[in-house]
Amino acid sequence: MLRKIKLWVFSILVLMLLYNKLFEAFTGNDMFTHIDELFVGTFLFIAGYKFITKFRLDKPIVRPLLVIAIFIFTTLFSKYYSNLLNTTLCAFIHVKWFLIFVVIYEIYKDDYIFFRRLFYLSIGLSTFGVVINFIMQEQFNNYFNQDIMIRDDKLRMMGFEMHPNNLGILLSLIFVYYNFYNGMPSYTKILISTVAFALISIVFLGSRTPLIVVPLSYGYLLLGKKNKVYAFVVIILLSIFSSIALVLWGQSILDRTKKNLQAITVKQDESEYLRGIMIYNGFKIMYLHFPVGTGMATFGTSLSAGSKVYDDIKIGSRGVFDTMQGGAYDSNFASIAGEMGLVGVILIFWLLNSYRKFCMKVLMAHPERMHFINIIFLTVLVYFVVHPLLINAYPCMIYAVFLNMQLCKERYVLSHNYNPKRLSKLNLRLAY
Repeated sequence: MLRKIKLWVFSILVLMLLYNKLFEAFTGNDMFTHIDELFVGTFLFIAGYKFITKFRLDKPIVRPLLVIAIFIFTTLFSKYYSNLLNTTLCAFIHVKWFLIFVVIYEIYKDDYIFFRRLFYLSIGLSTFGVVINFIMQEQFNNYFNQDIMIRDDKLRMMGFEMHPNNLGILLSLIFVYYNFYNGMPSYTKILISTVAFALISIVFLGSRTPLIVVPLSYGYLLLGKKNKVYAFVVIILLSIFSSIALVLWGQSILDRTKKNLQAITVKQDESEYLRGIMIYNGFKIMYLHFPVGTGMATFGTSLSAGSKVYDDIKIGSRGVFDTMQGGAYDSNFASIAGEMGLVGVILIFWLLNSYRKFCMKVLMAHPERMHFINIIFLTVLVYFVVHPLLINAYPCMIYAVFLNMQLCKERYVLSHNYNPKRLSKLNLRLAY
């Protein structure tokens, strides 16, 4: 009974986090924005419970705690250090992605059927939201009191996620799930899904960022396929389509790129291209304050508003930074490079690889399922630069859900094969 209550409670919390803007619009209460804090608290509870009952901590639990401790300790010696509370909170924010992953795994690892229903429910709700958004157009945005986003003279769909970028992340994960969940896809399957995925991303979302997953998937697929003839044909086709795209839109892309580079390096006071400005100055701070940056809550995070770092690098009175409320962040790399320098970047990469290896051990009986995991971690590495993926609540949760779908299914399959030796071997491998 208690187990069922636990599953239902956390399922409701998962949905509240994924659709927090939707719940806010209906209730007029912003409490749903802080649901991620409950998951961080749950992680600490799980860590404490395991330590008390087993006198040890699993690696997926102890490693992010170690990184948090390093972040806090290093910041204490920074000249920009403000207070211990902000420092500690910011350290947890940087590793939120890993903490939520652990919580979802621990809650649902032995309840795959229940978790699968939650997964399909969330996909269904998101699909329904996009359909309603497309039918209502701008009335949808006005009804939920959301900004109307226009790109190329078209309304950008946001669905119940209430933001095109979040919807784009979900769409990219669905693309990976459809093609790689059961192993390597056929070329026919991935080509057809690519056309549908690209049309939806560009026409409905007005977003190119989700398309990052396409070259990553094709590169991974071509390197993994044994039949190089098909690979050669696909490369030729992609080259032709890319050439056509460059002819049709190449000048526009070049002009936009040139304008963005000028905005980043020369006209930051006039620019609204926040992501580029943050990445440029993240590199700058990483160089000026090598190797440990300026410390927690000082640059590119939600707690960095009012930090002296912005003034010292001469962007505090420019553009968005002059009226900044709640911090400016649009790139994980920029945030961690500024606050923890090269050491922070290395530690985040170390955590990502550690969690990938954890997934590999769970899937040791079906290594072909690691293709799905590998592609997801590749997308995380790319989004790490161009998106605040590891610190924003929505991507933290949706990635945890997709990754754990594979891990929970593996445990379910092994437990229902009635092979006690194999299952006990799995449990021993997972015992850290």
